[in-house]
Amino acid sequence: MSDVLKSDQHLESEHFLFHIEPYELKQGTMIPLHRHEFVELVFISQGSGLHEYEGQTFPIAAGDVFIIEPGMDHGYTVDQSEGMGVVNVLFVPALLERELAVLSGVTSFIDFYYMEPFLRSDVSFQAKLTLSPRQMLDIRGILEQLMKEYGNKESGYRFLIKSKLIELFIILSRMYVNNRNHSLPSIQNDGEMIARLCEFIKRHQSHPLSLEQISQMAGMSQSKFTLLFRQMTGMSFVEFRNDQRIQLAKQLLAASSDKIARIALDIGYEDLSHFNHVFKKLTGETPSHYRKRMKGRAESGEPRE
Repeated sequence: MSDVLKSDQHLESEHFLFHIEPYELKQGTMIPLHRHEFVELVFISQGSGLHEYEGQTFPIAAGDVFIIEPGMDHGYTVDQSEGMGVVNVLFVPALLERELAVLSGVTSFIDFYYMEPFLRSDVSFQAKLTLSPRQMLDIRGILEQLMKEYGNKESGYRFLIKSKLIELFIILSRMYVNNRNHSLPSIQNDGEMIARLCEFIKRHQSHPLSLEQISQMAGMSQSKFTLLFRQMTGMSFVEFRNDQRIQLAKQLLAASSDKIARIALDIGYEDLSHFNHVFKKLTGETPSHYRKRMKGRAESGEPRE
């Protein structure tokens, strides 16, 4: 069982869920498998080693940048002949809730922030961003500014850190797309392509993914993708996404006491009335009625649906 790194132990505070720190790891160092509650952005500044991620092992070296999502088992082994320099940027998505929502409408950001770790989870897609020497200089500059602000903690440092963090993501997203060392279109079988994208949508059902973005990931026109998607799933992209979101909503309504408006927002519906409409259309009852019915089942000892 891997260790779980808690946000309250590794981030600055509950009021500022962020941390950045450089590490110099000696030759042969092994960091055992672990997982964390926060997002980790990793920049390999020098040296090389191996990265074990969800049961697969990948070589890493100076210039590599990648995202580790919460709850993913991973660990490191540093090369025996040289050490490895690493800069870790840790944060909880809630720190940038509004900014991430806006960036999720940008395809290049989707590619780096969501697609890169998704592709890496399959050994056949060893996706990562490897920076050129020029790009490394640019990213080092932003990281050094982040470390300086975080270390000095002068007036307004939290606002500047958030601003620099967004700048970092935008620049890395552009580099990821421009370097083109990743591709879903390398899948030759249409059935496998649609299956992979369905899994991606399920994993990120709360994010505002559009038909245009998903079609681009598949390397298809929207019309071709729409036709193939319906043939493979029996639903349109929007119908499939709504179905996944409502399944998640049902779990949250039954298991939590969060307000319905909060649940709607968390699963990707900014308009509460639209959420209510979609929920009733797919389940035959309103969210409040569903919650009340599930509460009654729980109190009577009946199993949940």
